Amino acid sequence: MLVAGLSRGRGDLGDVIARMDAGRLDLLAPQRAAEPADWRERLGSWALSRLSDSLVRLPRKELAILRESPALQLGKKLGAALYGLLLPAVGTALAVAGGARIPFAIPGVASIVFAVALWFLVDVNVHQRAAGARTEFRIAVASYLDLVSLERAADAGPSEALKRAAQVGDGWVFERIRDALLHAELAGIATWDGLRQLSEEIDVPELGMPADIIAIAGEEGASVYSTLQAQARSLRGVLLTDQQAHANTASEKMVVPVAALVIIMTCYIALPAMIRVVNS
Repeated sequence: MLVAGLSRGRGDLGDVIARMDAGRLDLLAPQRAAEPADWRERLGSWALSRLSDSLVRLPRKELAILRESPALQLGKKLGAALYGLLLPAVGTALAVAGGARIPFAIPGVASIVFAVALWFLVDVNVHQRAAGARTEFRIAVASYLDLVSLERAADAGPSEALKRAAQVGDGWVFERIRDALLHAELAGIATWDGLRQLSEEIDVPELGMPADIIAIAGEEGASVYSTLQAQARSLRGVLLTDQQAHANTASEKMVVPVAALVIIMTCYIALPAMIRVVNS
């Protein structure tokens, strides 16, 4: 073991060739480990290799914006369904061990209901998190439109304006934009086409707006400063309207708990007096 540890190791031929070909586009993507560390991802990979996409129907656009693999999502769904399937059975076994008599049909039906509910609940959670991520993405895109317009006003070229504006931010949204621009540049396509591809992949059409406007500047040489500023103002107005609607919905949801609390406090205060009146 000592000799083997001190001797010079031989590198894997595939890794050596990949490092020599460092300009390849697929090497820019984060390299995943050969064996997923999470047991849910391993379970999902095993299931994906045996099930068709039409049967599973995973929310791939939501997973794309969250940067989660379909295998992990399927593993979560299978794990949640298995938990829902076993939970009533374990509860029934404990109750029977305690001396209770429960018909077999009750835990059987409950297991199926719990498994189906938890199976779809995982997708609901992903949709909610993806909706929040898209809102954050749209807010950053509004700032990105302003930055691109300023770069164009400073006589930067169309592609250069997109890249310079993306270098300003340090959040995850600007990181995704920089990755898309870099992939497009190394693939030999226009940078605005890379933005369009990213907007379709994560289902954020607002990201396609600067791509379409800059494409006009790049192909026809048009001045797009005022157009970018107008699009940024319009997007901010839409986001503000959505936030106000969300706040109104949250306020309406608080009406029932507050009314119930008032009724409970009223009964709590008035009940002793009513009891004294009745007893007298």
